[in-house]
Amino acid sequence: MAPRPRNLGSKDLPLNLYRKKDKRNGVIYYSYKDPVTGQFFGLGRDKDKAVEAARAENLLLQPALTLRERIERPAKRAFSKWLTEYRSIIDEREIGDQTKKNLRMRIKRLEAEFGKHDINAISTIMVADYLGGMAKAGKAQMSRAMRSLLRDVFMEAMAAGWTAANPVEVTKAARVKVKRERLTLEMWRAIHARARMPWLKRAMELALITGQRRDDIASMLFKDEQDGHLHVIQRKTKHRLRLSTSIGLQCLGMTLADVIRLCRDNIVSKHLIHHPRTISRAKAGSPIMLDTISKAFAEARDAAVEAGDIVVTASPPTFHEMRSLAARLHAAEGRNAQALLGHKSARMTELYRDSRGAEWIDVA
Repeated sequence: MAPRPRNLGSKDLPLNLYRKKDKRNGVIYYSYKDPVTGQFFGLGRDKDKAVEAARAENLLLQPALTLRERIERPAKRAFSKWLTEYRSIIDEREIGDQTKKNLRMRIKRLEAEFGKHDINAISTIMVADYLGGMAKAGKAQMSRAMRSLLRDVFMEAMAAGWTAANPVEVTKAARVKVKRERLTLEMWRAIHARARMPWLKRAMELALITGQRRDDIASMLFKDEQDGHLHVIQRKTKHRLRLSTSIGLQCLGMTLADVIRLCRDNIVSKHLIHHPRTISRAKAGSPIMLDTISKAFAEARDAAVEAGDIVVTASPPTFHEMRSLAARLHAAEGRNAQALLGHKSARMTELYRDSRGAEWIDVA
């Protein structure tokens, strides 16, 4: 029988977790003792991971309550109360207003599902059943979003001392099949040629040269061009970018300065992308609505398909796909696509640079 590990000062360790120092190299190893069988299980050298695993195992060893006991027992730390605290954390984060709005909607869903439970009574299997149910209902993307949110909710709860474990950590994210087709330069040229409205051509040129989102392009103002730079505060992330107007794409033969010049017409407007004449409620010079931009792009794309200029799948590219194409084109010309798109991580930029098999690979 293996000797019992010597517990070196267990005051800072959860129940049933032990540590032992290796006399040969002085390294401390952690092990968990099953209180039922007395058997020890090695947990390695990482104290944080060992503590997390021990706490999770100890929770499973707690005596199960009857349904009546669970109903009658008041939640010591109701999950709904923690969500109130979590909302304050979200409000303090430097994220876009639309992102905050989406998070608040998802938090309401979590409150409806788990709000009455004690935060420490929410188990991995409860979380897995909740997320799996959405995935099976064909809502894999929503399942992934809710898992990400729920994981962060518990991470913040652990940091605040509300709970000792994160039941979301060991669950698997639902697999999402990519539905939207990538846009290629050839497709972009064909759609650009079919664009009826001059402002749509300018919006497409701005999207490809700056790599910015539809919201940011619609918000660009002439006064934002200062000292040879176009100043952009991204609406989604609040990132502040100074884009040199000398930035351009060789494949287009245009620079940002060229596009800004083309945006200036005989209509007085403060917006780069604006209505050229009064139509219904939209006055000449007023900004283009986001839905109008998307609809106009879709019409030009469909016109190119009908003319036989391009071939698309059942899920054709949208206006947003120009952000991915911009990342690929600028990277190919040696520019920092991550800085241009305003991403915090290179991993996110790599997702945008993935052509999903839409482009040919040259082999010499």
